[in-house]
Amino acid sequence: MDTNEPLFLPEKYKRKKCFMKKILFFACLFSVNLAVFAQRISIPDLGSYNKLKPIDSLIFTIQYDAFIVEDIKNPDNLTKETMMLRVGKNVSEYYSYTSFIADSVFRRHIQAGTSQRIINDQLQQYGFGVISHRIYKNYPKGQLTLLDRIATDNFVVEEPMPKIDWTIHSDTATVCGYSCQKATTHLYGRDYEVWFTYEIPRSDGPWKLHGLPGLILKAEDTQKHYRFVCTGIEQNQISSPIEIPDTSHKEVSRKELNKLHERFNADPQGYIKVNAPNVKIIVKDNMGNDIRKMSNPYNPMELD
Repeated sequence: MDTNEPLFLPEKYKRKKCFMKKILFFACLFSVNLAVFAQRISIPDLGSYNKLKPIDSLIFTIQYDAFIVEDIKNPDNLTKETMMLRVGKNVSEYYSYTSFIADSVFRRHIQAGTSQRIINDQLQQYGFGVISHRIYKNYPKGQLTLLDRIATDNFVVEEPMPKIDWTIHSDTATVCGYSCQKATTHLYGRDYEVWFTYEIPRSDGPWKLHGLPGLILKAEDTQKHYRFVCTGIEQNQISSPIEIPDTSHKEVSRKELNKLHERFNADPQGYIKVNAPNVKIIVKDNMGNDIRKMSNPYNPMELD
C-alpha cells in the first residue's frame, strides 16, 4: 500500500465552480510558464520533500476531513481539506493530503514537460491545499517539529510539545464507529471541543492536539472556524516508515512564522517579489485585466 494514498478518494477533491481569479506564474528558474486558476495565490512545492529520512515505523493512519473558514467575512463558505495523521511507535506525522496531491501533480508534470493547459486542468481539478504545514509530534523526543512553506521559502519550528489543560466531560457520542467522550480546552487563543476514544489509547489527534487518554476523532473550535472529523482509520499491514524531509529549512519561532504568514497573505505579490526573485507572478481577473495587488483571506488557527 502507498502510505501517502488516502483511505477514501476523490469526492473530496470535486470543487464547486465559482468566480475565480486567474493567476499566472512564470517560474523562470524552471523555464516554464504556468497558468493556475485559484482563489488564492499559492506556489506548489517544487521538490523540498523529495529527500526524506525515516524517523519511525508506521502503525496506523487516520484520515480527517478538515472544514475551514478562510474568510471570517463569509463564515458559511467552508474550505474542505483532507488531512492525514500517520501514527508510529513514538512519532506521529500530520499533513494535508490535498496539498500533497497538488504538489505531486505539479512536480510530475513540470518534470515531464507537460503542456500548460493540462497542468492547469489537473490543478483546477484537485485544488491547492490551504494547510501547508507538516507536524511531527514527539520528534525529537518531547518536542514538536513543524515544517512549513510560504511561497518558495521553507521554515521549521521546533518547540516543546504544548502542555494542554483538558477538562473531560461526561458527554458521549459515536464518531466513525467508535464510542467517544467529550473534552474541552483553550489553546493558542481558541477554545476547542473535542471527542476522543478510549478504544484507541493513543494520546494524539489532528493538528497540535494531544494529551488525552485516547485518540481524538473529532475537534472543533467554538467559533466553528476549524473543524476536523475522522473519516477512516487503517491499520498498517506492511513495514512502512514515517519520514521527514531531509532538506534545509530556516529556523523560526512559532510567532515569527505566524507573522510571516500574515505578511504573505496581506500582500502575496509583494512577498514573492522580495523573497522569490526567480518567480514572476501576474494576476488577472476573468476579463483579462491585471490585478495590481491581491490579498489572500487570512484566518489563522493560532490567535496568540
